[in-house]
Amino acid sequence: MAVIGARRATGFWFPGRRSQPRTRAVQRSRAGHAGAGRRRRQASIAGTLATIAAAAGLAFFYLSQSSHVAAVGYEIDDLQGQIASLRAEQQQLVLQIGFAQAPSTILAEASNQLKLRPLGSSSVSFARRASATPSTRPSPEPAH
Repeated sequence: MAVIGARRATGFWFPGRRSQPRTRAVQRSRAGHAGAGRRRRQASIAGTLATIAAAAGLAFFYLSQSSHVAAVGYEIDDLQGQIASLRAEQQQLVLQIGFAQAPSTILAEASNQLKLRPLGSSSVSFARRASATPSTRPSPEPAH
């Protein structure tokens, strides 16, 4: 039983059969269209070549971008390693500064390198105030 307008099964499901174009008009003679098949083949070859060229261009662009991203990633890792080593060096320098500012280190350096000796208590004397009242202030103007 045939259904009007239906075509025979073709393609992947029935591999033994090939599709036939449906024709509504009467087929024309092939004598007038001798180059029609060749033009169609040339157009399909040009389209195929253009598609291949576009795919190759996209593949090249993708590879260049992915290699650039990988190179930038390695550079970032290298810079992060440098930051870590510089922070460790900074901490060492802060520790050395703290050690150098310690009073015991200052006394040891003064006695060893500069050959300084501590003064006795009798060597130092403090001046006494003339008066203990707050009313005697020096004048802000200079004396003539």
